[in-house]
Amino acid sequence: MDLAEHPAGGRGGCAGPGAVPVPTKSRRAARLVVVAAWLPLVGACDSLGLGGEPETARIHIESTDVEEVTLVTAKRFVYVRPPDCAECPAIAQPVNADTSVVSVPFDRTYLFDSRLQFFAETFPAAAESATLLLVAYVDDREWSRSTRLVQPAEEDEQQETLQFVYEFRRPQR
Repeated sequence: MDLAEHPAGGRGGCAGPGAVPVPTKSRRAARLVVVAAWLPLVGACDSLGLGGEPETARIHIESTDVEEVTLVTAKRFVYVRPPDCAECPAIAQPVNADTSVVSVPFDRTYLFDSRLQFFAETFPAAAESATLLLVAYVDDREWSRSTRLVQPAEEDEQQETLQFVYEFRRPQR
């Protein structure tokens, strides 16, 4: 499973560094260093389009092996742990997902709603192996690129997929 996170870390949003205890002797110099370290972060947020909330997510899918893929999309998801694996990481579980079979190449833009979440998952529509490319954009900036040979589900196994999960987190005030 690919969990789409911002290349600089985190799950969207931008926030400056937290408060750091500073020795009293070098308080002024330390403030200058903290401000100097924080300013490039603010510039990076603006240059990455993170100065505000995102408006769109765009999904692009390609394959030379198949003509159709199944696409699952949702604008809301929750994180859940597998019931039989307490130490496993939580995975994104879509809520009210739309599932459709689409022709590839596929390219569509989706508007975010107030939750600022987006979930997309794809796999071959027929029960066959296929190499898929899934590219996800947030506000027209490439956010995630995954290419993989996706195998069909064997008996008693889950279907392999390519997945994109995005959640914008508003900075804490």
